[in-house]
Amino acid sequence: MQGKYDYWFSYHQHTSISNGLGYWEVMTKFEDYIDYAIKHHIPAVTSSEHGNVIMWIKRKELAEEANLKYVHSTEAYVTMNLDDKNRGYHTVLIAKNYDGVKEINRLSSASFNRKDGHFYYRPRILFDDLKETVSHGNIYVTTACLAGALSQTYKSIEEASVCKQWIKLASDYKDNVFLEVQPHIDKEQKDYNEFLTQVASAHGLKLIAANDVHALNPEHDRLRKIIKKGKKNSYDDDDKFELWCKTREEMVDIFREQGVLTEQEINDALDLTVEIANQVEEFELDKSHKYPHLYKNPEKEFQNRIKQGLKDRGILDLPKEQRQKYFDRVKYEYSVYKGNGAIDYMLSHEDILNAAKEHGIKFGYGRGSVSGSLIAYLCGQTEMDSVKLGLNFERFMNPQRISLADIDEDLYRPDQQWIQKWMLTNPKWHAASIMTANTYGLKAAIKVIADGMDRYAGKPAYIQSIRNQIGDDGFIPEQLYEEHQQLIDDAKKVVGVIDSFGRHAAGIVIDTNAIDDSMGIQTISGWDYPVTQVAMKEIDHFSWVKYDLLGLDNVGLISKTAELAGIPYPTPDSNFIDFEDENVWKSMREDNIGVFQMEGERAGKLLKDMLSPETMEKIKSNEAGKNVKYMDLLSLVNAAQRPSGASYVDAVTHGVFKDNGHLALNEFLAPTLGELVYQEQLIQFLVQFTGRTPGEADVLRRAVGKKQKDVIDREVPIIRQDFIKTMIEKYHDAPEHAESIANDFMQVFMDAANYGFSINHSMAYSYIGYISTWLRYYYPLEWCTAAFQIWEGKQEKLNRVVKFAKSKGISLKPFKFGKSKSNYYMDKQNKSIYEGTASIKGVSTKAGDELYLISDKRNKKFTDLLMDIYDNSQVVIKNILYSPKALYNKFNESELKEIDLIVKNESDKVKVQEPQGFAITSKDMINLILLNYFSEFGSPRKLKLVYEKFHKTYKPKNKRFVGKSRKYHECLEYEESLCDEDYPLITTLQNEYRLLGRCLTTNSEIPANYAFITSLVIRSNKVIVGLYSIKHGREVKGFISKKSFKLNSISEGDLITVERTSMRPKNILKDGHWQKSKTDKELWIDSLVRKG
Repeated sequence: MQGKYDYWFSYHQHTSISNGLGYWEVMTKFEDYIDYAIKHHIPAVTSSEHGNVIMWIKRKELAEEANLKYVHSTEAYVTMNLDDKNRGYHTVLIAKNYDGVKEINRLSSASFNRKDGHFYYRPRILFDDLKETVSHGNIYVTTACLAGALSQTYKSIEEASVCKQWIKLASDYKDNVFLEVQPHIDKEQKDYNEFLTQVASAHGLKLIAANDVHALNPEHDRLRKIIKKGKKNSYDDDDKFELWCKTREEMVDIFREQGVLTEQEINDALDLTVEIANQVEEFELDKSHKYPHLYKNPEKEFQNRIKQGLKDRGILDLPKEQRQKYFDRVKYEYSVYKGNGAIDYMLSHEDILNAAKEHGIKFGYGRGSVSGSLIAYLCGQTEMDSVKLGLNFERFMNPQRISLADIDEDLYRPDQQWIQKWMLTNPKWHAASIMTANTYGLKAAIKVIADGMDRYAGKPAYIQSIRNQIGDDGFIPEQLYEEHQQLIDDAKKVVGVIDSFGRHAAGIVIDTNAIDDSMGIQTISGWDYPVTQVAMKEIDHFSWVKYDLLGLDNVGLISKTAELAGIPYPTPDSNFIDFEDENVWKSMREDNIGVFQMEGERAGKLLKDMLSPETMEKIKSNEAGKNVKYMDLLSLVNAAQRPSGASYVDAVTHGVFKDNGHLALNEFLAPTLGELVYQEQLIQFLVQFTGRTPGEADVLRRAVGKKQKDVIDREVPIIRQDFIKTMIEKYHDAPEHAESIANDFMQVFMDAANYGFSINHSMAYSYIGYISTWLRYYYPLEWCTAAFQIWEGKQEKLNRVVKFAKSKGISLKPFKFGKSKSNYYMDKQNKSIYEGTASIKGVSTKAGDELYLISDKRNKKFTDLLMDIYDNSQVVIKNILYSPKALYNKFNESELKEIDLIVKNESDKVKVQEPQGFAITSKDMINLILLNYFSEFGSPRKLKLVYEKFHKTYKPKNKRFVGKSRKYHECLEYEESLCDEDYPLITTLQNEYRLLGRCLTTNSEIPANYAFITSLVIRSNKVIVGLYSIKHGREVKGFISKKSFKLNSISEGDLITVERTSMRPKNILKDGHWQKSKTDKELWIDSLVRKG
């Protein structure tokens, strides 16, 4: 018997998107199912992901690009009650139309709510909500697999009512709810199918066929099982099913083999899948700009803010002619903002910045092309006066290019989360962080496959040694491939497969319309706020508005230095800064630490060359370079160090001007020494030399840069002729000469269009670099303190700060009681910086600050300090205030007994004030003691004993003073009795490395060959060892053989003597083979002795 169709539609199938919720089981991608559908002439495609609709817009676009109908679906987890502690019944939902799409998205969004009970291990939909949604008639529902509601309840007496509710749902909506039968050769599946056929017959319901596809084919199924094995993920018996794509003929054959359904039932169940796909209505998505609408009269609000900005920025105080330039620019920009519909965006963006500024948060001076907008400057969205600085507005926005407005902001990373959380909880709009999909690269794929292969499983070091031999560019040495061919071939097939989901660190999407249905939202572990179910490209393509707030250390460095120095937050407008200060530029040339985007070794060399007296003399002696400013040159170096600057970097950093054949061109390009470097220069060239409007020029620049052949073929010859015409008519050049320079300059134009950098962006970052250097020069102590705080944990940078500090006579001191706070703290009087306690593992963030406050007490005994921490209540006797320790030292035991009686019987005569609570824990104290923080009171070993004695015997909450006095004096006597003996050297070093990740102790008397092992990395044929030299106080990396490693039984935290070393050629990868380097050497430890 034949069905109506020669194919069937697989609506219940999964891609690697289903892996993202924490249970890994699929390696197939949506594109694989598209290819399958095309090959088998199936006109529609879907994927019903486990518990989500993630990346559904991308899937819709991919399907439609392949001329297939996209069917929106999900395999949801449904719970009868939010209080039930179950993971939900599997249920497939299919959208019949766009209303159904939004309803499924809304249900999916609600299922991720971790606060009201929806999310319990998995995102769960409430049955009553599903029932309500089905009643609208916009979705189809199937009862899914053996993990579905009917399968899980039909044999259970306790769950009989649940089973009845699901059958009633299907009976009430027979054209929308179907009973899913699957063809697996399995007793449980056969029993369930028999039950479903009985229910269908009894209630007049329809059966629908599915195969619960988890793989494209048997090969994908093999690979997914390998990965599942390595991850130890499995359902009972699920891997014995053939969960891959099957043709209609194959489905019919397996159903027949199963022997439950009749021929009629098999074909009807398969035909129904096609009929559902046919009934699904196609829909178009709205691609219009989705700016948030916050104000009833946005134009009036925008105008008022611009007027206020003109006043606040001092524009109204400028001379009339100069003032008019600003007014003209404002008028033009306003017309563009209005014409592009971007006013609402500018208002919402400013509102976000204002909220942050009210909280004390500082921002960078400008990021990207927005620095070219005067209105953005007037409204406080940048600190770049584009009129004064000659920056280009059309690079950001123009009437010929109506694109979505997009302004990125830089701020200190710890401030980033505050403003993100404010945005995500603001009731004026709907907001979510933007999701990211974490996919396997080649090295990660090798690990995940190897973990599931018997040859490699349980051998992490072996697997890592294979991965280490693969280049960052994916290059695989031939010898490695031959040895591990199966592993590498399998791994290549897994590249790009999704493993998990995260969130974009900076991106937030905002809409004043709901987003739970239009895109879908989710939640992820470790983030208590909504995250989109669509990725960045989907958001961009359909013009949702996103706000990128990026963490930038250098903003924090400037802000904290200014705060420590007691000066206002410096900006390019600051009148207390001389931006042509020769001393500051000389300082930048000498040391590039803290010069944003110029801190690398190569960048430092370029700065030295560019800012050298010889280069500056060349530039200033050239007629075109007389007015070039230092900031222009810093921006130029920033551009030149990039790949696009390879052709001119050497010339410009040595002050060599390029002669473009005419004075007008040379003057035009003077800030870049005759080179066409910036995108904005391309725009201005087209305006000044070919008569284009700025908007037309930007559109042309973009088209040429994107290598749009039709535009290049049509426009470039016209540009050339207009250029020649301008040179002749405006600059009085001879026609022959104009023709000659046009040929050369048009090639320069084409090259620059392909690789040009943005001066709007570069100039703002140059100001960050200069202002940091200015602060470093005039406030070195404050700058170094801020740098230590900002770059905590970034050892390479901290080492450079230490070197700079020493060059300025600033000493860095280890954390010390009475000197240190939680963060690095400067002692201005002694020109010193003390390390903070926050960097110590296991020490709470507030401990250092609280101990600093207590240090004013000037205790001579450690016991007295402990009293100030743990029993700092106040006792008032005859209007005299006593601390407990003062009380115990003034009154004898009999007097204290009398005081206890008075407190008990006449509480009005002796008043006990509650103690001040400190957040200093026992763990804080022990760790600080072990690091010699309290050195003024004695050695770590002694103080640890005193602390343990005090903590065990003295109970601050005891009511009787006499008893506490005895314990107090007992602790004092114990402290006096102890000698000041310290721990052995190895214990001290182990404590330091465990708590700090580095060693501090040095001893010039110890032999140079004594070393402490900080790390061991075991490779297949050698061991990489980290060694701390106790004599010299620095750490080095060396290698030992596996044989020596095993023979000496060394471990991290051991003390050794290095008896013999050698320098051996380093193994390098060349032309696919490992070989000995002729120049690079490695330190090998040939002989050692373990001391402990």
